[in-house]
Amino acid sequence: MTAAHRPLTVWVRAARTIGHGTLWAAHGPVNDGDERADARHMARFATGWERCSLPLADGGHALGLTEPATGDAVLELDDFGRPLPADPAAAEAVAAIERRWPAHQLEPDEEARLNDTDPGLRYSLLDRLAAEGRPGPECFHLLPWERVDRLADQLAAALAADGPSAPPPVRLRHYFAPAGSRFTAALEQLGSAVHAADPRRRRVASTALCARLAEAATGRIPQITRERLRLLMDAVGRDDAFLYATAALAADRLAGAFPTPYAPPAPSGREVVWRMLEYGRPASVRNRFAPAASSGAEGSEAVVLRSAFTLTLTGRSDGRLYVTVTAPLDPATRALLSHGYDEVLLLPVHVTGAAEGRELYVLLKAGTVRLSGDLRMTATTDLDITADQAGPPLGLADLPSLDPEAVRRTLACQVRASDRRRWRELLARLPDGHPVRRAAEGGGTA
Repeated sequence: MTAAHRPLTVWVRAARTIGHGTLWAAHGPVNDGDERADARHMARFATGWERCSLPLADGGHALGLTEPATGDAVLELDDFGRPLPADPAAAEAVAAIERRWPAHQLEPDEEARLNDTDPGLRYSLLDRLAAEGRPGPECFHLLPWERVDRLADQLAAALAADGPSAPPPVRLRHYFAPAGSRFTAALEQLGSAVHAADPRRRRVASTALCARLAEAATGRIPQITRERLRLLMDAVGRDDAFLYATAALAADRLAGAFPTPYAPPAPSGREVVWRMLEYGRPASVRNRFAPAASSGAEGSEAVVLRSAFTLTLTGRSDGRLYVTVTAPLDPATRALLSHGYDEVLLLPVHVTGAAEGRELYVLLKAGTVRLSGDLRMTATTDLDITADQAGPPLGLADLPSLDPEAVRRTLACQVRASDRRRWRELLARLPDGHPVRRAAEGGGTA
């Protein structure tokens, strides 16, 4: 079967020789006049083309394709519409990969040839390979991770120093999209926020970065980059006490740790138990199965410690369940709450064994020395009733991205009418018709 050599990039332009016929230049419109088209899927490139490197009249070489039957040639373009740099060795490496397309692994000599090529070339190759095949995780190590290394080092140092704004951050751009995680966008956003000394943007970017790294396909990230990012997660966790547990989870994942869920002994009857859920890192647990202390009703209680947050799950013999979350409020966390979270702190929780649903939010209210919030639910017939932190804490800027259904369930679980009013006051800040605001308007009673 003859290999099909097709464009790696979305845009191409025709090429023609100039002078004595040894140098090439772009000629004519992009994509034969249709810039909205994707050159990778154009019918004209289905067969008959060969991979090449074309020497350019203005210097250097660019990735191209030639059609021997007609003598036609095209230049591949980057996202700025410029010829994509590629010397003959790089073009031959691409051709070798195309001859066994879609390749599941890259040969060592191919990696060696491509490692120092233009980032746009490496991105384009992996983008098409990921779309059309199933490349192994090591293939993604070809992406320009050296940029992530530099930015992670820069930010870790800036957060540790907590001094003047950092130098202008490294541009990561879209080059890491094929790896399947958007964490580099959050990393770049954090760099911009630290440089601008903007605490709100810094908190939002840190939250997104921790959450996305905790879910990233870490095998696609080179080991040296994972170590740099792990050190950055340590710095983020020290910088934001509320984010510490999420940053620690991301650091564990980057270090290759995938904790096994904790499974307590099978309960007898409807007992409240704590079980390690999706959140990952083992938590400190105390007072498991202790008698409920806040009511005369028989029941049981379990406490989960998640760094700054203490989650208490209480079950009553009449079927009522309570999840209470507290966090210390000292001068440091008070400043963080004010400048990073805009005086709004929401903790996503995952609950099993409750009739109202699994995913909910606890809205914490500031007191004199601590933050606190709670939910009231009804137990189902499940024997295992569990609760745990389900994601990073959120602030006012995160309201538009809340899960509308989880908001609706949360409103139905408020213990006090004043808590429901506080929720509605917050969500009223969203535009009319916003799905999260609609959930607030339709859930619970005033």
